[in-house]
Amino acid sequence: MSAPSDSSDDGDAVDANTADSADSGGLSKRTLVRILVGFALGVPLAVEGATFFELFRRQLTGADEGDGGGGTSTATEAPDSAIDVGDDVLEATDRPETLRSAILREESGDRWPLSLTVEVENTGETDYEFQLLAVHLDDGRSVSGRTSTDRLAPGESRTITAEWSIPAGSTPRAVDAVALVYGDDGVETVERQVELAKIPVRGS
Repeated sequence: MSAPSDSSDDGDAVDANTADSADSGGLSKRTLVRILVGFALGVPLAVEGATFFELFRRQLTGADEGDGGGGTSTATEAPDSAIDVGDDVLEATDRPETLRSAILREESGDRWPLSLTVEVENTGETDYEFQLLAVHLDDGRSVSGRTSTDRLAPGESRTITAEWSIPAGSTPRAVDAVALVYGDDGVETVERQVELAKIPVRGS
């Protein structure tokens, strides 16, 4: 009668071991699931945190996405050296060439008229001539032209208005300005591409 009793005890032991193994296996799976869930939640949070830190750092240091690093600056921004109405067009000469007006009009169609008016005074002792040539746009295109004071004697002044027809919606960025200083030894040429301040668009 002892044999059946031993068989029953052995069965109970096997069942206990099997249960312990199942419990152990279940705990391992739950732990793995928790790890995977934590990883899935942690990665986005880490990315968001790094992004927030970078934005915060840029605010503190005054950095901008367009500064260095191959960034692109805003197309409509004019440099500090850009001339506006009332400024001297060619500072490299000793004669004043004052920008009196800069007008860009919005009109129907695919072209807008642009005009720059410059007052030129020959305050030197020799003849002088001032010219406005091509205008350069923000998108890299250029529109040719030529407007001249012709040759001015000492003490003479003249106001010229240069006009261009530029593609609708484009922004004038710079203009080519040329000065000719006539002297006993020949003609001195001063040529610059002059940056323009933003010109407001007027309605037709």
